[in-house]
Amino acid sequence: MKIFKLKCFIFAFFITQLAISQTYIVKAKTLNVREETNKNSKVIGQLNQKDTIKSIADDGDWIKITISEKEGYVNKNYVEEIKPNEAQMKEGFKYGFTKAFSTSFIITLILLLGYRSLKGRVKDGRRSKGYREYDVTFKDYIVDGIYALIICLVISLTAGIISWVKTF
Repeated sequence: MKIFKLKCFIFAFFITQLAISQTYIVKAKTLNVREETNKNSKVIGQLNQKDTIKSIADDGDWIKITISEKEGYVNKNYVEEIKPNEAQMKEGFKYGFTKAFSTSFIITLILLLGYRSLKGRVKDGRRSKGYREYDVTFKDYIVDGIYALIICLVISLTAGIISWVKTF
């Protein structure tokens, strides 16, 4: 049952990461938000010029949005998509630091805990299995976590500085 819950959590995590909404800015002076995807449907709200909206879905010439806790549609002809500057997103200290930190911490922690478990096996001919186990305590996990944090901070700071220097 625990494995099933873990698989469901991982599936939900990846699905939420895939559902990235697009951001739009309203070009018209006023823009009607409609109940359905046609010009004759009921108006459920209005947007003003330069309002920003996030899309839920794309339906041809219409964009599905949420307004006042209701879902509605706006015509694409009256909005303009805001695209983030990809060059700014993929450079600089913050980008380099977060990219390195997110991967290096987990990898370092796994390596340290793996080393501790391998180090815990000591050859002992008096035992039936040929070795004795070192009991890993909660303190050992905390110490390994702190070491992993220090190591990954050094790695991340270095990666952030390198990424920042590349912007010049």
